[in-house]
Amino acid sequence: MSELDVEKLFEKRDSYLNILKHISFELMMEPTDEEIKKIKELEKNTLNELDKLQKEISQNLSKKHD
Repeated sequence: MSELDVEKLFEKRDSYLNILKHISFELMMEPTDEEIKKIKELEKNTLNELDKLQKEISQNLSKKHD
């Protein structure tokens, strides 16, 4: 995998982290119960995607060092 590909993965990771930051902010804005439910679902999905992405980054970086 090229440096550019790895850089794109890091950018995507940063995007997910930014989404999580916004989710945290939304939870401080006194959302309704329905909004909380939607926010929590979005948070869960974002964390799952972030986990997958982190694993992909790790695998690619370890291959690069082999």
